[in-house]
Amino acid sequence: MSKMFLKRVPVRVGLVTAFVILLMGLVEVELAQYNQYRRLAERYNTITGTSVEKLSLLINLRRGSDYVQTNVLHLLLTKNSGELAATRKKIQLEVEKNDTNIHEFEQLLVAAQEKIWFDSLLYYRQFNDQMRTSLIKNTMQGKFNEARQYYLDSQHISFELLQHANTMLTSFVKDSANHQKSLLNNTIEADNKKALEINGIIILLLLFMGVAVFRTLQKMRDDHLQIMKSEAKYRFLAEHTNEIINRCDATGKILFANPAFKTKLGYDDAEIAQLSIPDILDEESLHTFQFNPDPEKLGTLIKNVQKTYIAKSGQKVMVEGNIIIEYKNHKCVAAEAYFNDVTEKVLLQQQLKASEKKYRSMFELSLLPKLIYDIKSYKIVQVNPAAIMHYGYNEVEWQSKKITDIIEVHYLPEAKAALHKWQQKSEAYTSTMKHITKSGQIIDVEVRGVPFEYEGRPARLITILDVTERNQTENRISKAILDTQEQERFQISAELHDNVNQILTGAVFTLGLLKKNALSANQKEAITSAHQYIRLAIEAIRKISHRLAPPSFNLVDFEDSIKILLNGINHNNKYVIEYVCNLPKDRKLAEDLLLNLYRILQEQLNNIQKYADATHIKVRLHTNGKNVELYIADNGKGFDMEKVGNGIGLGNMQRRAALFSGYFQISSSPGNGCSVKVSIRIS
Repeated sequence: MSKMFLKRVPVRVGLVTAFVILLMGLVEVELAQYNQYRRLAERYNTITGTSVEKLSLLINLRRGSDYVQTNVLHLLLTKNSGELAATRKKIQLEVEKNDTNIHEFEQLLVAAQEKIWFDSLLYYRQFNDQMRTSLIKNTMQGKFNEARQYYLDSQHISFELLQHANTMLTSFVKDSANHQKSLLNNTIEADNKKALEINGIIILLLLFMGVAVFRTLQKMRDDHLQIMKSEAKYRFLAEHTNEIINRCDATGKILFANPAFKTKLGYDDAEIAQLSIPDILDEESLHTFQFNPDPEKLGTLIKNVQKTYIAKSGQKVMVEGNIIIEYKNHKCVAAEAYFNDVTEKVLLQQQLKASEKKYRSMFELSLLPKLIYDIKSYKIVQVNPAAIMHYGYNEVEWQSKKITDIIEVHYLPEAKAALHKWQQKSEAYTSTMKHITKSGQIIDVEVRGVPFEYEGRPARLITILDVTERNQTENRISKAILDTQEQERFQISAELHDNVNQILTGAVFTLGLLKKNALSANQKEAITSAHQYIRLAIEAIRKISHRLAPPSFNLVDFEDSIKILLNGINHNNKYVIEYVCNLPKDRKLAEDLLLNLYRILQEQLNNIQKYADATHIKVRLHTNGKNVELYIADNGKGFDMEKVGNGIGLGNMQRRAALFSGYFQISSSPGNGCSVKVSIRIS
């Protein structure tokens, strides 16, 4: 049975089937590899996330220890009872924060060696706490000399041991994470090698099967050429007639077609050899096609037959004529058709009907909202069901509106200018903007308009694509990038402030311990200079740290943060700054919104400092209840917006506004300064 089946299956079908199976196998291998990569990536992200959390806790713990130690030094240097009590309270609060960090880190412990280092950290921390408690006790009792000696003899050593344990634990966490990542990389390399071997085998088989299929098709083509040569005499008889002549067998397969047939339908000999009559008939003619005509009902001659052929180009060719049927043993074996082309008689009417049907189908059944508006009055004259559903207006409401009525207010000036421009030019256009639905929802859209004639009047047909969801996805990606940048800024700021500044403070303290009476005048002058340089370095690092660190609007009011930022760039009174703010006092805006407004202002102020050469800066921050708006302008030298591309700073400002589906506009020209406007809807 299987042998009979294999004999009936053409070789080319078997080859193509095998080729498809191999191709599906290759796709399956690639999908399996993708799933493996996805699982490994999830593990990699888990390892990285845990390591980052541990390192963050250790950094906070180290910073807290530094802060405690700094206040201990302050205890040694002051004798004011009020300051002693306040400093002691600061130390106690910071110790409690460190206890919290220790507890959170303990919850993340996994490896045994990591537990050993953690126990060591706990031990030295307890030892340091005991030393510090004793030192504070002496200080509070007024025994300052004994406390200082105790610090020099023991307490600072216990602090160094504590920090060393913190450093070793940090190093182990990093090494452990790197080791696990290395294991994952080895697994990925092994999987890649295995996948490459399997893919290589499949590709080789695909190449072999492709060559076999190509050779089979070549052989088929050669066979068809031989058949065509054997029928050359018959074809010659019909070569010089204008009638469309073709011959087919009982199944409808075309055996012969004259030159008129080829010219009208556009097929060559090789293509005709692959065709059957049903292949070139339109749907209506196909329903009346007889595969097995009855000789007693139809006879050998069928007159006045009307059919519609489909040319290779897709054009319909209407034909009319006679068909001669050949029978053998009362069964149809072949048929010859002699047709005249009558397309021109009915073409105009059919074209009009097809055009109207096509337009209605495309317009009414389109899933995208489509509008037609009068190019002069902007009045909307027709909408499709998708527009009615998407915007919420019924057909009567649409007909009372203009195209400008659905455009969000910030985009109206640009949109009106563009509409006026398109009145003068008959060309297609594309644009991106925000529209407003009946419910008041603001959506992001891409609009494409094409010239259109509606009832004899010039109009435009616009197609609207709602890209709100796509933009929201892009915004989520941008938010992740910006959040990462803020985290990196915070870490760098913390490192500068809590480590480098503490080291410099220690250096100042050490210089202060020198006995100046035993020094020469030059040495005293050198020490004084060193003091000044170190303090300048501390101040510079503090400014950089504050500029990098994200402001906390829970600690400092947002308006005060803006004032601090403006004062920071105007320490030498270079600018005349006008600052107006009327944010509501009774309604607290989201902190992430405030942070992004702060960063946009910070970025533009940085641009003004670097490039504008300005003397006057305006900053206006206000809300009308629905939107919060930020306006920044300067009287600098400006720039040509067509010649300046989107730099990193401008791109960051645009992305930050887009995170909240906000409106962002920058305006500038040479000699006329620059202005930035941001408007964000308050949710």
